[in-house]
Amino acid sequence: MPVPPQHRILRKNLQALGHFVKLLLLLALSFPGTAFAQTHALHPPPATKPDPQPTGPQVFIDTTLGRLSCKLFTAQTSANFIALANGTKDWPDAFGKPVHGQPFYDGLELGGVSNGITTGARFGGGIGLAGSPFPAEKSAIDFSHTGLLVMRKNPPANPDDKTEQPMTSSSIFYVFAHSDFEHENIGTVFGQCDDASLPTITALSHALLSTDNHPTTPIAINHISVVQLGDPAPSLAANVPAASVTPQPSPMPIDPIPAPQPTGPTATIDTNMGTLTCKLFTKEAPIGTANFIGLTNGTKDWHLPGTQALQHNRRFYNGLSFGRVIPDFMIQNADLPNDPGGDGDLGFVFGVESVPGLTFDRPGRLAYANAGPNTNQSEFFVTEHAVHRLDGNYTIFGQCDDASIPIVEAIARVPRDAHNKPLKAVTIRKITIQ
Repeated sequence: MPVPPQHRILRKNLQALGHFVKLLLLLALSFPGTAFAQTHALHPPPATKPDPQPTGPQVFIDTTLGRLSCKLFTAQTSANFIALANGTKDWPDAFGKPVHGQPFYDGLELGGVSNGITTGARFGGGIGLAGSPFPAEKSAIDFSHTGLLVMRKNPPANPDDKTEQPMTSSSIFYVFAHSDFEHENIGTVFGQCDDASLPTITALSHALLSTDNHPTTPIAINHISVVQLGDPAPSLAANVPAASVTPQPSPMPIDPIPAPQPTGPTATIDTNMGTLTCKLFTKEAPIGTANFIGLTNGTKDWHLPGTQALQHNRRFYNGLSFGRVIPDFMIQNADLPNDPGGDGDLGFVFGVESVPGLTFDRPGRLAYANAGPNTNQSEFFVTEHAVHRLDGNYTIFGQCDDASIPIVEAIARVPRDAHNKPLKAVTIRKITIQ
């Protein structure tokens, strides 16, 4: 069909306009002073503030399992630590008499904590500190970093008093191998250990936590050396005699009542990393097991947090994942989607069922997570080792078999972020009750 003359004129005008616009764009790209270039100059990418670098001296913490090398930030907390390590600060003995000229930390046994180690009490169990606490300083960097050297903050005497000033312990400190925001309120960061120290921290923590903080041979600090930056590193300190090590952990509780054996049905927890097989304590934890079985089978009603929509005949756990995994400790199932805090109202709560003899005395305990008394809902965890520090505070409602423990260990060691959440989801495909 022939094109009308007016259409041919319009087409030519549009082509000319297109050429003109292209010319303007080329000019704008060629000269940085043009309006095109300035639009990008007015909105530069947000600058990331670099982390402060430690400018204080370097400390070498020699332990019975190897050396840690850390640099300190200049602050009162660092000065206190240096004085105790060098023996230039007096500290009280068992009778309150000042000890002068003797390093405080030499010979102290280490204790394992999640992702790290701790020490700092001359008489063990948190007793025998180096003196009075002092006002807490702001941490040099946050807990998104690895290798942090942290001085403990004392818990407030009155948690409800918001005006109470936080105080720093005179001597108890931690070293963490992994970034961990769960510890961000535990103390003041005053140093950072190098990457070469991270495997040693991990090995120390594993050796301690795998024995519930009661290793056959004491694991202790031999000596802490303080060296100015640029000076050579000292020779590795010799191990202190085992007989002279000051124990840190409290004695392991001994329950005279034999542990009961589970007699209920078996829960099979099928994950994308393997299957956990756990027998339930229906006799010892009737409320907890009934809750778990009902949520698993969909026979227990619950509400969606937020909307409070009633969920009927819906299997609760299928499709959820493990949202908190910590090596040498436990794996914990995640909250429902859109309930990241885990404090949503499912329509029910129940208390802790504590039974004499039923303790965290072995690996593979299946228990409910909670936020305090009478806050149990749906979240559960499975332990990797014996962990008596949990006794009495959580409902144990199942025992996983020996074949499940390697799977727990593997899940606990997947790459994770600073909130201990796996970077790649570990999913619960389904749970069945047999």
